[in-house]
Amino acid sequence: METIKNRLAVTLNKNRVFIIKDEITKKDLVAKLVNAICDDTPEIDREDALNAVLKREEGISTTLDTGLSIPHARWEDLNTFQAAVAVIPNSISDEYGLKIKVMYLFLSPAGPLFFPQHLKLLASLAERFKTPFIEELVAAKDEQEVLDKVSF
Repeated sequence: METIKNRLAVTLNKNRVFIIKDEITKKDLVAKLVNAICDDTPEIDREDALNAVLKREEGISTTLDTGLSIPHARWEDLNTFQAAVAVIPNSISDEYGLKIKVMYLFLSPAGPLFFPQHLKLLASLAERFKTPFIEELVAAKDEQEVLDKVSF
C-alpha cells in the first residue's frame, strides 16, 4: 500500500531556481521551469509535462493577485513533488493581465493518496507567498538566497 509523509516532500534544488531579468513570456517561462525539472527527473517526458501544465493553465489561471503564479499538473510516475521556481523582478503579465513576480511550478504524484498533499501544497503556497514575502524574493541577491527562502 502506498503511503506518504505528513510533511510535504518537495524536490527543489539550486538548478531549478532562476532569477529572470530578461523579457520572457509566461509560456516560455513555464517551459524553462518544466525543462529544469526534467533535466534531473528522467521519468518525466518534457513535452508531455509541458503540455500537461499548459493544458491545466488553459482551464483557469493559477496567478494570484499577490504576484504568485502556481502552474502545476499531476504526473503518474512520481512519488514525490517536483518543483522549480522563478523570480521575475520586473514582472510579466499572465493572459488576464495579472502581474507575475514569482512562478512556483510543480508536478505532483497522481496517485489518489497524494491528492490531499497536492491540495495542501497549493494552500501552503498561497498562504506563504503573500506580498511581503514576494517582495523579499524579488530583492534576493541570487538563486541560493531564493532557494533558502522557498524551501519547505
